[in-house]
Amino acid sequence: MSGTSLDGLDLALVSFWQDGTRWRHEILQSTCISYEGSPWARRLPESYRLSGSDLNRVSWEYSQWLNEAFHAFFDGTPVQAIASHGHTVHHLPAQGITRQIGQDSPLMKGFGETPIICDFRVGDVKRGGQGAPLVPLADAFLYPDYAVCLNLGGFSNASWIQDGKRRAGDLGPANVLLNHFAQACGYAFDPQGQIARTHDADDSILKVLQELPFYAQDFPKSLGREWVESEVLPLFLDVTPQTALATATHHAAWAIHHGQRHAPPGEVLVTGGGAQNQYFMSLLEQDSTRSWAIPSETERDFKEAICFAFLGLRRLRGEVNIWGSVTGASLDGCDGTILVETPLNPQGGSNFPLHLRYTR
Repeated sequence: MSGTSLDGLDLALVSFWQDGTRWRHEILQSTCISYEGSPWARRLPESYRLSGSDLNRVSWEYSQWLNEAFHAFFDGTPVQAIASHGHTVHHLPAQGITRQIGQDSPLMKGFGETPIICDFRVGDVKRGGQGAPLVPLADAFLYPDYAVCLNLGGFSNASWIQDGKRRAGDLGPANVLLNHFAQACGYAFDPQGQIARTHDADDSILKVLQELPFYAQDFPKSLGREWVESEVLPLFLDVTPQTALATATHHAAWAIHHGQRHAPPGEVLVTGGGAQNQYFMSLLEQDSTRSWAIPSETERDFKEAICFAFLGLRRLRGEVNIWGSVTGASLDGCDGTILVETPLNPQGGSNFPLHLRYTR
């Protein structure tokens, strides 16, 4: 999993099993390969401006890099399947566009018959959906004991049960904005939120941010880097990076409180890189009607990777792995492209379906 916060590539080796009607999981090993210090710290942001053959070349080379990272991570450990999200460079679902790089054939090299599931979002967008968020289905199966599942990545997103259906969506910008201003202050990120804590937010910018049309929209809805660049960053041109960071942190917390206002009461599971920001968490905890639960460090940092592994598992089982009720698509989907370097012997059959679509 590589997200919009651009901190690195999250890798998790996960075992899944069923306990009666409930799914359980165990994280066997995990790591994050930082982009900082690698060419991808520069090349991934540059890829947002590319298209056509230039973007295809970057995607091909990123696929090669991912393949090398996978082999080093597994280090000979046999795996039954690999689910790879890739890295989103374009996300404009209203225009029928979503593009994740890193889905090319070099991804398969050296994995033989091991299936690699990728390109999870495209099918949903073709059905009129947002192509995001996809994690809520995994939330429902893997974390059913929480009233709300909140992820603090590049964007904040959450899911919960309402009127018998899973409701979900992006809530607002989080690390995509916080890291941007922290880097303008000379840091990769704001450690524990100390910069934001020691500077005042700009109230006039906060007011304008809260009036952006996105916040008046109903679910399902999703955000992309394009929205941040066109609607949000221009509002910060006349303030210092420190003030911008404090303002962005307060706004990120407001967006979560605003987005969850119709969610049921109860415990909120908080995961993602933003859960490490103590000041950010203190702003969230000002909503005293809820309790905020941060799981173990591994679960906190690798939940999205775990969830995409689960979506890959359901794809191989021919089961729905994307809910149209969450994304706004016309149908549920069993989505994801399955890549295999060495196809199974046709006479021996295959234990996974290649072209299936299911509806509820």
